[in-house]
Amino acid sequence: MEILFNILNIIKYLIYALLIIAFVIFIFLNVSPVFGASPDKNTKEIIVNSENFFEGKFRNIKTTYTNFRTLERKSTLKEWFFPPKDKNPLGPLPTIKFQGQDLTEGKFVWFGHSTLLMKTEGLVIMTDPVFNRASPLPSFSSKSKSSFFNGKPFVFENPILIEDLPKVNVVIISHDHYDHLDSKAIKDLSNLVDHFIVPLGVGAHLERWGVDKNKITELDWYESKNYTDVEFIFAPALHFSGRGITNGNSTLWGSWIVKSKSLTAYFSGDGGYSETFKKLGNEYGPFDIAFIENGAYNIDWSNVHMFPDESVQASIDLKAEVLFPIHWSKFDLSIHPWDEPIIRITKEAAKKNINIATPMIGEVFELTNLPKNPWWEKLRN
Repeated sequence: MEILFNILNIIKYLIYALLIIAFVIFIFLNVSPVFGASPDKNTKEIIVNSENFFEGKFRNIKTTYTNFRTLERKSTLKEWFFPPKDKNPLGPLPTIKFQGQDLTEGKFVWFGHSTLLMKTEGLVIMTDPVFNRASPLPSFSSKSKSSFFNGKPFVFENPILIEDLPKVNVVIISHDHYDHLDSKAIKDLSNLVDHFIVPLGVGAHLERWGVDKNKITELDWYESKNYTDVEFIFAPALHFSGRGITNGNSTLWGSWIVKSKSLTAYFSGDGGYSETFKKLGNEYGPFDIAFIENGAYNIDWSNVHMFPDESVQASIDLKAEVLFPIHWSKFDLSIHPWDEPIIRITKEAAKKNINIATPMIGEVFELTNLPKNPWWEKLRN
């Protein structure tokens, strides 16, 4: 009888512990600013009236494209917890020390993943500013070879810091996932950036992190914002959104077209392949340069992330003069080796005779002198 009583006591305290843990998690999810905020009444009304909002959620465009990839490996649980040695870089990535004054008219610089700067018509434009971790959870040490579970970025020889940036006039954001929308970076940039142009619903996140409401423009698909004679057009992408457990697809996601007198650029954000690229190419192209997602792919995610050959095809559909692969070389977000995306896309681009730019992180370049240095090859041996 005494043994049964002790067992019941243990069960009771375990239940107490689980309830406390659940309560702490609930408080964290509802109080921590990293999760952002819900739109106000006026924005909610705009969202509800959007033709892309259905039964309480945003939804993707319909597509007839089917991705048959029987030869691609499926991920296993073992690969997530015990990754191969080449899944992450074995040492710091070679990078160039960025100097803000080097970003002159008509030039670009990439900071890894999907963060980059471009300067056109005197306007400095930044995409998806992420300078910290790609996770909402508190930082922790991990002996795992993979950084997937704590969202830490790869180590750079020359880290890119916000204080190194030139004056940024406009920030455009593709969607609210953690590897594209960094709450700490937004706080640091809130008083340094003139204007933020974001998808419907994302403005509330920025306001919670200190951005003045008057500095935010929210757009639906195919809506545009003209800012000092540069046009920003928000376009569809096959993806999804959400920063918490219960708010999936409550904000919109998409891609961006940047048009000035001297530049027509495309920024893909995240998304699967579809006929939309051809539509955008016909309607807004040709593009001088297309920054296209190339990384964090997986056969199970093939509807919302492109494989490298699809990224090349997207650049062809867009009628892009230059393909610039993004969404790789900063975070561990899938099962493939960190450099597999660039290896595969450069091979595919060569097959299709596509002009591809491969700068080092922090390297300033222009369209008349494209960097084509295979810098990642030195890190293989």
